[in-house]
Amino acid sequence: MKRALWIDPAMGMAGDMFVAALVGLGVPQHEMLATMQAAGEHLGWVDVHTHLDFLPDGTPAYRLHVAWLGQGEPLTLDDARDYLDTALTQTGIGSAYADFARRALVILSDAERDNKFAPGERVSLAVIGRAHTPYHHTAPYQPARVDSADDAFYVELDPKYTAGLTSLETFSHIFIITYLDRSQGYHLMVTPPWKDRPQPRGLFATRSPNRPSALGLTRARLYRIEGNRIYTGPLDLFDGTPVVDIKPFIRSLDGDDEPEEAGNDGWLEGSDHLELHRRGIPHTHPDESRRRETRDILLYLIGAAWGLQWLEVDLETVTCLSPVRVGGGSLPALASTTRAILERYGIPHAPGPVDAELLTPAGAALLAALCPAFLPREQALPDAEQMGVGLGRGEFDRPNALRLQLRLAKEGEPQKVQFAGEKC
Repeated sequence: MKRALWIDPAMGMAGDMFVAALVGLGVPQHEMLATMQAAGEHLGWVDVHTHLDFLPDGTPAYRLHVAWLGQGEPLTLDDARDYLDTALTQTGIGSAYADFARRALVILSDAERDNKFAPGERVSLAVIGRAHTPYHHTAPYQPARVDSADDAFYVELDPKYTAGLTSLETFSHIFIITYLDRSQGYHLMVTPPWKDRPQPRGLFATRSPNRPSALGLTRARLYRIEGNRIYTGPLDLFDGTPVVDIKPFIRSLDGDDEPEEAGNDGWLEGSDHLELHRRGIPHTHPDESRRRETRDILLYLIGAAWGLQWLEVDLETVTCLSPVRVGGGSLPALASTTRAILERYGIPHAPGPVDAELLTPAGAALLAALCPAFLPREQALPDAEQMGVGLGRGEFDRPNALRLQLRLAKEGEPQKVQFAGEKC
């Protein structure tokens, strides 16, 4: 008989939860974790391990931890495809399971790319030039206030806009407005690393680069203008970032020192981290949304594909109990990328039962790639060959747990069906 996988996302689903639940289904964790660790060798030093915990009813549950040792090389979802192909080959993952992993990454990267803008009214902006900096893979969060005599930073305009630079050299500083073309899908609630105890903030109360309209604003010192090149002080931009506008910084208007006009630091008041930005001291930030970190996602895909292969799961007989709980409630916690996947692939979902993100983009992509049959939760059969529980990172009044069941598929059980949305 075929081995059928059943998924119960009553408390959402994430990549780490899915891999951890496979351990509970009997996948040898030391071998799977070693496989994931080997897959990450080309991306940096990584430690992958699990913790055993127990639900209130005594059911064993596993929690997966992925810790990168050192900053490592940043990776975009598009670049990740080559790394994934290499890792799938090196780890001996067979064609059907490798195709599942590739499909999940394509689903995720397509959703990220298509959802840089919020739905609704849109406008188009002219790209007038490009910023040039030494930063190709990483860029500072705040331009350092140091001299740059080596002309490493400049904006090069399209020659047809050169006449518009006339008299700009009379100003000491300028605003450079850019399109942050390397930003990814946004969250309306983010957790900036500014305080000792970070807490969620509304996106528009932060300076996160991942926004519905990915515009950047940089104030820079103007050194000189040569033709269509504007040489500046340090810029917090990647090399080649599109520039959509240049405006002069006018001290009397933009830098008024009158107490009632000077403004305040809002929720950042008293932050030591803010002082690093004010003084232009180079430093690093924790990732605003670690659950969507591309290197982690690659390891989740390898772990999921390897574990499903070891269990000999028939990918044509996957069933998901519905609706998928996505969280939310009174908080707009659902990421735009997650929402796009749910809608594109017609995945039945519902808000709640807690005010937090329960279904992550990686979890939604894994679910869409499995292309399961959906059954109402109350119709689930109690008997199962094995049960695996994977724990998420949330601390709620009920376990943040994903349950997987392994059953022997019987005649007449739900087979692969198409979603109401796009075909798998």
